[in-house]
Amino acid sequence: MSRLTAAVAAALVATPALAAGDEGTGRASGVYLRGAGGVAFGETLEQNLSYNPAVVFVTPPATAKTTDLGDGLAIAAAIGFQYARTRTELEYRRMKASIDALAYSGGAAPAATPVNDDLVAQALMSNVYFDFVNSAPLTPYVGLGVGGARVENELGERDAAFAYQGRAGIEVALGDRFSIGAEYVYFRTLDLSYGPKDFTAAGPAGPRTDGDPFVSSSVMGTLRAVF
Repeated sequence: MSRLTAAVAAALVATPALAAGDEGTGRASGVYLRGAGGVAFGETLEQNLSYNPAVVFVTPPATAKTTDLGDGLAIAAAIGFQYARTRTELEYRRMKASIDALAYSGGAAPAATPVNDDLVAQALMSNVYFDFVNSAPLTPYVGLGVGGARVENELGERDAAFAYQGRAGIEVALGDRFSIGAEYVYFRTLDLSYGPKDFTAAGPAGPRTDGDPFVSSSVMGTLRAVF
């Protein structure tokens, strides 16, 4: 969890507002709460397996693993501050992608039995939005975010990594304080590692899993209230 803590700390020192914007827009400023939910689509993971060099295997073990990820649920909750043309927020995000297939290559598959049918990522992100405010009730926007994520694989193993995301969407104003919308979010971590961090003569045998980041694309509906 130390890497997750460091990543979140780095995210929270980001500039709280890149610009206060043009106060002539007439848009209400203030603290807001945002909720979102939708579908997440995970990308395939290509990972390498390594073992304790002091252990002699009767049958050569697998050296690589491919995990095909499907769709799943994405939810988010955030608190932020709205300016005339920009927003900043702290967001909790949870993504779940189904594990459609596991394939091992280079040797015999490990004996470990999967305990999860899904790969689950939880993230704490610091975001900034640029709103294209206009005279219409429809407001397009784009956003960027950085933070930290913890990802749990099919064996219940967890790793924490730096994460970043980009998004684009549109909101429809329901009066001065409420809005609903839809957005696309691209989310990505740095490379993930599972299993033993170090091998010694006393064990463990392994495997250690290293390789791809967790990557997902989400399509989500949003609800936001400014106070």
